[in-house]
Amino acid sequence: MPTPPASDSPDDRPALEPIRVLRPRRTDALAQLLDEIRQDKDYRSPETMAAPVPDTRTGGETEELPPVPGGNTEELPAPDGDASPPRPAGRPRLGPGQRRAAAVIAVVAAAVVGFGCSLLIPSRTDATPAAPSASASAAPTPAAPGTGGAADVLADPGFESGSLSPWSCTGNPGSIVSAPVHAGSKALQGTVSSSDTAQCNQTIAVRPNTTYSLSGWVRGSNVYLGVNGGASTWTTSPSGYSPLTVSFTTGASQTSATIYVHGWYAQGRYYADDITLDRPGGGGGGAQ
Repeated sequence: MPTPPASDSPDDRPALEPIRVLRPRRTDALAQLLDEIRQDKDYRSPETMAAPVPDTRTGGETEELPPVPGGNTEELPAPDGDASPPRPAGRPRLGPGQRRAAAVIAVVAAAVVGFGCSLLIPSRTDATPAAPSASASAAPTPAAPGTGGAADVLADPGFESGSLSPWSCTGNPGSIVSAPVHAGSKALQGTVSSSDTAQCNQTIAVRPNTTYSLSGWVRGSNVYLGVNGGASTWTTSPSGYSPLTVSFTTGASQTSATIYVHGWYAQGRYYADDITLDRPGGGGGGAQ
């Protein structure tokens, strides 16, 4: 081991020069990298040729040739007896993956178009009218003048009260009997004489210029039903009740009418039951 010089002695050794280490550069590294990239691209190129499939044809079967990389394919002519037209030349054949992708795109496009059309088409609304409320009631339609309704305006038309009132009889007074009757339990009996028809009347209120229908059931010889100063009808029915009906129209200023039933002179007893007078519009007796 060398001995270091004393601090006071001069250092006469030569000065050392710095050492430079030179490393050679590879100028061809970039070119080599590009060459490796190019080779890797050629290796992964999609234009690879598929290996041929072993020939397994039997009989008259045909097999489609594999596509030529980078070029157009052309369909071979069909064998004799096959009427299907050949595919036009110059059209590239799609691979299975491309066909699946095209089918998926078509389905998605159709779904989008259908959804858009459903938003544009207005929905159908049912035009079912709302049912009227239970509280609503139809206003009655008044009957036109000159037509008959179904409302009896006579009081005690079947004589069921057992009293002549409101009927009044002239001459030989009438009576209320229990047999024979047409309906119910009571009927009117009148006894005529050689000088009296035993007429029984009832006066009621009517409307001017209105047509009424008068009807009733009678039994006896020559029994009449009518209105004073107006129309009347009659029948001969000694053995049973027969119906009578007559219509009349009131005058322009008429407000009352007298209804009557009677027999004929010297013809014995008669009977009357269920005498009704119908006016238009319904309701009870009295002018409206």
